Amino acid sequence: MRNLGVSGDLFVLNISRKIGIHFQRNVCICVSLLVIPGIYGCYTPPTITTMTPLKTRERVITTPNPPKRMKPYIVTQLDRYFVRGWKHIVIHHSASASGSAAEFDRFHREKRGWENGLGYHFVIGNGNGTRDGEIEIGNRWINQIAGAHAGVEEYNHYGIGICLVGNFNQSSPTAAQMASLSVLVEYLQNRCHIAPEDVIMHRHCRQTDCPGRNFPYYKLLANTYF
Repeated sequence: MRNLGVSGDLFVLNISRKIGIHFQRNVCICVSLLVIPGIYGCYTPPTITTMTPLKTRERVITTPNPPKRMKPYIVTQLDRYFVRGWKHIVIHHSASASGSAAEFDRFHREKRGWENGLGYHFVIGNGNGTRDGEIEIGNRWINQIAGAHAGVEEYNHYGIGICLVGNFNQSSPTAAQMASLSVLVEYLQNRCHIAPEDVIMHRHCRQTDCPGRNFPYYKLLANTYF
């Protein structure tokens, strides 16, 4: 009976040891599970966030309307006259330092004996006799009659004569004269349907140096004086 008691005690002791060892192992596992997250922190998988693009405020660029070109006073005057068929525009200089439509008209009537007076249709002043750049309308334009300026029948009868006051072998036309000439030529081209190649200098149709070697013919054709 005593031996059975001892064996029973040993059996209980072994069981207790095994339970203790198993308990310790479980405790260690639990402690490890608690300690490892504390050391390394909780792992949270990265979340992908979509960035909402900033709405840029659209800048509306408005282009201002170009300023309306004022209708020159001379054009309003010329609109009053009926025009017949013209084919050419012939540019002259007066070959004098000063002058005006009235002076040339008197000279043409008294010295040349021309019944209709002023041989040109228009005269553009240089400030010596009339205002610089002033366009004077001659009697031949008002009455739409042939000119007496070219020395060639074709260009007298179908050519509009424009004389700039000045001697352009010795000087150049003033800026105001050229600006007025550009306006006048453009108007006459549009009104009378005259092609650019029919805007000529006097020397293109007759042996002369008129309107002088300093006249800027190609700048006139390029319309650069507005």
